[in-house]
Amino acid sequence: MNPQAKENTAHDGWDEYANKRIYQSRGKISIWRAIGFGSFSFFSISMQGLVGAWLLFFYTTFCGLTAAQGASIFLIGRIADSFASLVMGNISDNVYKYKIGRIFGRRHLFILVAAPAVLIPIVLWVAGMSYIYYLITYLVVTVLMSVLQIPWETLPNEMTKNFNERTKMSTTRMVIAGLGGMLTQFVPAELFKYFSKGSPAPYFWMQVIFSVVTFILIFITYHSTWEHFVTRAEAKKLEDETQVENGSTIKAELKNYFSTFKIKSFRTHMGIYLSSYFATILFSTVFVYFIVFVLGKTTSVSGFLQSLSIISVPVTILAGFAVMKISYRQIYLFGYSLILFSTFIWAFVALDRPSNMMIWLIVGMIFYEIGLYILYFAPWNVFPFIPDLDTLVTGKNRSGLFASVMTFINQISQGLAAVVAGYLLDWAGFRQSTGGAVAQPQSALNMITLIITVGVGGMILLAMFFASRFHLSKKTFKIFATELTRLQEGGSMKDVDPKTKSICEDLTGVKYDSITYWRKNDFAEKQ
Repeated sequence: MNPQAKENTAHDGWDEYANKRIYQSRGKISIWRAIGFGSFSFFSISMQGLVGAWLLFFYTTFCGLTAAQGASIFLIGRIADSFASLVMGNISDNVYKYKIGRIFGRRHLFILVAAPAVLIPIVLWVAGMSYIYYLITYLVVTVLMSVLQIPWETLPNEMTKNFNERTKMSTTRMVIAGLGGMLTQFVPAELFKYFSKGSPAPYFWMQVIFSVVTFILIFITYHSTWEHFVTRAEAKKLEDETQVENGSTIKAELKNYFSTFKIKSFRTHMGIYLSSYFATILFSTVFVYFIVFVLGKTTSVSGFLQSLSIISVPVTILAGFAVMKISYRQIYLFGYSLILFSTFIWAFVALDRPSNMMIWLIVGMIFYEIGLYILYFAPWNVFPFIPDLDTLVTGKNRSGLFASVMTFINQISQGLAAVVAGYLLDWAGFRQSTGGAVAQPQSALNMITLIITVGVGGMILLAMFFASRFHLSKKTFKIFATELTRLQEGGSMKDVDPKTKSICEDLTGVKYDSITYWRKNDFAEKQ
């Protein structure tokens, strides 16, 4: 068999798979397509919502673990998760090299795997087991939940380049996530009414409910979204470019990850993202303790208050419209100001104990939830545009890589936030139990109050500092995207408009004249 015949055999069916209609672009993103995409967000909400709000409380109340032990499980799990997430984007970007990736797609393959994986978190909520059991189950669950979400997060970048369509997808995603977040508090609050106060059963059944629902919703996402399939010609070009640039060493891979931080908007974006999410983890870790121990209310009250996240639905929709009119910077600062204000309400309620305490708690929670869902909405609405900034600098679509780096650092940050909260509680003398809440010393109550006020407020102030320096908006991205399209279509770098050049440099942090990838267009013109 001659070499050409061997090559044809090796690539048999490649372009046929790449051209499958089910994954080809289907025109504009309708609201139903956006809903289909967003349905997958229940995958993360069933993990983040339930675990963030209830798992540490479950560990210290029904499993005999100290707050520090529970927090150490979170930290170890997040570290393992972060490293797994770091490589997942690269795996997803390159799985087209294998037949299974060409059949199902680089992204949809992992969406399909996520369906059975979402049933695994049920094992987390078994009371009375050992520290090792809880460590292993959390490790398995958190790694699976995180790495399988990364390929899905790249879909807006592949499905459309239109700012409004991407915003529609991100907004719909956050609306659905908001509904899910509300349910992760409302459902447990209702279950607590049907089981005795010292029973761990409602925690187990709440996860069963969410896992089964999520299992179904994942298939909706799988059948209602598409992605770009790498053709044989594209694969050859990518392979040649990679070999020329840096080979395939571990050092080269690490350099690849660090290269994402060359993009100025990504650096600022991560500063906003990490500090604000650190604040939310501090809040979610101690809020149930604040309600039960500091204020003397029940877990049902905590669940009810957190179920006020239903406010996220209109908030997210309004934010989706607002981002088309005002900048992300303005949206960030507004939302963070509300969270900051809520911390003053928590301090007032803890210190003054007003007679109408529930009214104050409801008001504080509404302010917090509005700010929280702006906090959730904006970073993931921004994210699909970040890889495009990198494309101007590198000429590549590295959306999977950026999703991995973002998830990696976020997991480390969240793990640290949980362990900081846990160890501070232990240091303050927090007492664990094995069958219901126990009285806590005043030092532990003071620490809980400090975490939910000073800790959360301080991290939000840091997020506001980064947000004030963020310049990506619909207006600036439109100018940037026009320039990127011009270069991709063979335009010359020397013909760039001065204002456009300035915006490109501001968003990327890279001098326009130092970008070498598009100089081939100038060379082609000379020929």
